[in-house]
Amino acid sequence: MARFPNSHPMPPELQGEPDAADLERTWALLGSIEPISQGKGEGEGLALDRAWQRLEAAMEGDDIATEHPSVSLQPVSPQPVSPQPVKPQPVSPHVDRREGRPGRGSIRRNSWPGLLLAAASVAALALGVTAFSSVTVEAGPGALTQVSLPDGSSAELNSGSTLTHSRWALPWGGGARTVRLTGEAYFDIVAAPRPFTVETFNARVVVLGTRFNVRARDEMGGGTDVALETGRVRLEARSTALVRDPEGRAAVELEPGQGAGIPLGAVAPGPPTLVTVERATAWRARGFAVTDRPLDAILRELERRFAVEIQVAPGVELGDTLTLHYTDPREIRTILADIATARGLRFRETSRGFEVF
Repeated sequence: MARFPNSHPMPPELQGEPDAADLERTWALLGSIEPISQGKGEGEGLALDRAWQRLEAAMEGDDIATEHPSVSLQPVSPQPVSPQPVKPQPVSPHVDRREGRPGRGSIRRNSWPGLLLAAASVAALALGVTAFSSVTVEAGPGALTQVSLPDGSSAELNSGSTLTHSRWALPWGGGARTVRLTGEAYFDIVAAPRPFTVETFNARVVVLGTRFNVRARDEMGGGTDVALETGRVRLEARSTALVRDPEGRAAVELEPGQGAGIPLGAVAPGPPTLVTVERATAWRARGFAVTDRPLDAILRELERRFAVEIQVAPGVELGDTLTLHYTDPREIRTILADIATARGLRFRETSRGFEVF
């Protein structure tokens, strides 16, 4: 039977994944395994079982066993199955089949890294490489969303935010644990030998194990701002080359209770400053807090928080900055009334939201 050609390159769409190094090793391992085809009268589950057994045998000779002694695989004894006609079911390339395949008692508890790699390979054999695609989670307007990350860390997304992470947790070997954030999120990161990295449109936050808030908005008065609750993080500009600002800073390291940011157009973060983490994370309790933020950015934030449309009449100065802090949930009418009082403005309700004039 023909084998999968070792010279076949890994698809370009996988090379940009955060765990591309581990995926490339998995791809190379697939080159030594004969392809699996569904036999006559054999259900899809049996075909996957045979793929699993064949992959385990291939992994016993792979360098993973010597490089990572904790990975231990035991031979699988074939289970007798009474042949029954099974109507083949169509398989969607987006179906996640990680659950249900490994639970056959053939792999010891201390071999879970090998299990994950093998499960990824079986998914590729059965479903194609689309099973390796990243996962994107979105918190829509007016919603807060909890995200459980594959390595055991967690994130909470603010309204109008998205987080992209790898589908697989591969804790050994090279490469960082990386997620991509648009919007705002609070992270609780488990400690691990490899760093955890949050990438935004203009910044990179590198941590080992900590709790912190990241806000990244590409809009007037925006940028990337970090507030650290516990642990230690490093904030640096996201650039292909090391670029320093006139004061010589390329990155800053934050201590608990400190914050720093990279404004739009900046090449490096500003110096660390003392911050009130409770204020930076007021959104988690449905509060609302902004510090020296332009009116335009505040109104856009209110649109995301309350899922409404806010129109602004000509002549309203959107660049004026304002500081607001509500520790408890408040109605949007209350917040708009305070803004109108502070800036000598008025507002009214419309069929789709509000108008400020």
